[in-house]
Amino acid sequence: MLPSVVLMSALAVGALGANTTYTYTFPAGFNIGLVKSDELSSWCQGQRNECPSICKGSTKQNTCEPSTLKFNCVCADGSVPDVSPYIQTVPFYVCEATYGQCIDAHPNDAEGQRACKAAATCGSKNASAEDTTMSSTTTAASTTLAMATSTSASQTTSSVAAASATTNAAALFGLEGYSTGLMAGAMFFAARLFL
Repeated sequence: MLPSVVLMSALAVGALGANTTYTYTFPAGFNIGLVKSDELSSWCQGQRNECPSICKGSTKQNTCEPSTLKFNCVCADGSVPDVSPYIQTVPFYVCEATYGQCIDAHPNDAEGQRACKAAATCGSKNASAEDTTMSSTTTAASTTLAMATSTSASQTTSSVAAASATTNAAALFGLEGYSTGLMAGAMFFAARLFL
């Protein structure tokens, strides 16, 4: 009989209204006794770090026991995600260790090692990168929108400034012409007084 990790989480009465159980079974050939305790602690730390990213936010429960590798990942909405497709989770580390233990059990046995490789289908998704990519995409879209708005406002300001400059120049030219006419009229009037 294979050892298994059974995760139980009592959910508040909600959409499901009952307890939800997530079961993770160690793959055939995995021997937890061959894994150093500090490595098991590291695996649990990875599991606890990834759970919030897999849940796309906060968690309701996020635990892992290094000595048994019993872990619990329950999202804030009460859902229990399948963490096995993700790297840096207990299933990922166990899968890699199972592959290594299998290879060690088949020294100088190319056929046996090929079978080990075929059986090792470890998770490959990176939940942290998915979060970062989504966050970066959102930030990039916000930055692009802000730049477009700024450019548009800048162009509008430039257009208003150009229009004002044109109007001011026309007004100045009109005053200049008017003042020249006044000056000429004043000089003509003064010349008539002397004559």
